[in-house]
Amino acid sequence: MSILLHDLRYAFRMLLRNPGVAMIAVVALGLGIGANTAIFSVVNSVLLRALPYTDPDRLMMVRENKFPQFPEFSISPGNFLDWQKQDTSFETLAAVSGTSYNLVTNDAEPERLRGARVTAGVFEMLGVRPMLGRTFTDEEDKPGHENVAIISESLWKRRFGNDPNIVGQSVTLSAASYTIIGVMPSSFPFPDRETDLWTPMAFTARQAQQHGSHYLSVVGRLKQGVSISEADAELKTIAARLAEQYPSSNAGWSTSITPLQDYQIRDIKSGLIFLLGSVALVLLIACANVANLLLARATARQREIAIRTALGASRGRIARQLLTESILVAFIGGTVGLFLAWWGMGSLLALAPDDLQQVKNVTLDLRVLAFTLGVTLLTGVVFGLVPAIQASNPNLNDTLKEGGRGTTVGHHRVRSSLVILEVALALVLLVCSGLLIRSFVSLNKVDPGFNSRNALTVNIALPGRKYQNPDQYSSFYTQLLERLAVLPGVTDAGATQSLPIQGDFLVSFKIQGRPPAAPGEDRSTNYYTVTPGYFKSMGIPLIRGAAFYRARQQQEPAGCDNQRNDGPNLLR
Repeated sequence: MSILLHDLRYAFRMLLRNPGVAMIAVVALGLGIGANTAIFSVVNSVLLRALPYTDPDRLMMVRENKFPQFPEFSISPGNFLDWQKQDTSFETLAAVSGTSYNLVTNDAEPERLRGARVTAGVFEMLGVRPMLGRTFTDEEDKPGHENVAIISESLWKRRFGNDPNIVGQSVTLSAASYTIIGVMPSSFPFPDRETDLWTPMAFTARQAQQHGSHYLSVVGRLKQGVSISEADAELKTIAARLAEQYPSSNAGWSTSITPLQDYQIRDIKSGLIFLLGSVALVLLIACANVANLLLARATARQREIAIRTALGASRGRIARQLLTESILVAFIGGTVGLFLAWWGMGSLLALAPDDLQQVKNVTLDLRVLAFTLGVTLLTGVVFGLVPAIQASNPNLNDTLKEGGRGTTVGHHRVRSSLVILEVALALVLLVCSGLLIRSFVSLNKVDPGFNSRNALTVNIALPGRKYQNPDQYSSFYTQLLERLAVLPGVTDAGATQSLPIQGDFLVSFKIQGRPPAAPGEDRSTNYYTVTPGYFKSMGIPLIRGAAFYRARQQQEPAGCDNQRNDGPNLLR
């Protein structure tokens, strides 16, 4: 330790003697280590950190598929209930469907809440208990008994002031009375962190017979000792039986199973790995740059090192001293990089998708700090090893004679090699960046078929108990659009049940004069229910024919859907 402390003191003196070189090295390493730390913190939270549930490795996302049209699709209620009855590989299969509610209280403005309808047992399956109250019972998951709700901790704090007596209170949700039976902790991000409310699924008899209406997400917990392949094979067998039993709706449909964590990160995993590899190349370039600086500095210190060698210092002792200086520089750069990573975390997270719930938990935890420490040590060794080896073996005769002028041929050769390495790595990054920029520019030039400039959208959910027939829906949207169209600054107003790119609805069709399609081979297409002003509001040009007129509007306008009454209205 005494030798190490002596080396550290000497290294500090050498850095203070050459502050310019030290500053350049620290800045270069700080940027490289900071970028690696910031990206790894995201990788740690998204790819490495387990989901906040009990035994998350046994949680699976179950999807339906029908190749080649639908490689991945949501689940129909009838199929889900048949899976529950026939499957033996899962401890529990639970279904969830996104919805929304209008919360009305006496002491505050109405609020639109993102909610989820779930089957009983979903909370127990995930292994998360409510912080207050209880979860749903099997009886409450039946029609006529479903007017109970569980709220999130954030909603409890925001609208109910942390009231400890909230359990048992009644609230009005979309014109219906619900009783609050529990409060879930903020660490329960299911199905996402924006969910504020959970209500029972409570399938009706009609919904239980629906095998062709797909709108559910299904999550299951595997039994102990059951592999993914075994569970997948069993579900595929059940799907084949259902295809024989219900050929008109199930022919050609099968299933797939994916670990829940892999399913949630499927769209971002490759991008994060690419980013981590990119910043690793940046760090290598920084290491090569700093190694060049230290080699140049070692050239100026040749006489000093030669004198120490002549006085009896071994090559290992000289190399250790130089490595100590390199690691000290790396630690200072690592400290700067850690600060830069912490400072830039907010900007980095702002670029992340809103629906990626793991990103919301990104922190500089112990694993990230350990990664930064390891990268710092490795960096110090990587950029310090070559200069230490080169400088610790001076030619005493050439270095000490003629007033201390020594040969630098070996140093120049190594420095040239490092420059070549820097240029090669930089060229790789430049080519990759150019390809990404070109792809981004090309995507921005793609004509989506509509004009989004000056277009505003708002989602409206009409309570089903108040609007129970198509005439009421039609009257509401007709009056709404008429009032919106005369607002100052509004040129056009229209409505649709789904905006382009955000989602599609499917409808099957038959062609007159042709024989009907075989079971499972029905023709289908995407469709949008729209009002007559929709095309003008969206800036969609009419190529042929005529646009819709008010007299041709259907009785069931945009937003009228028995599962989710969300209709985005458009203003321009």
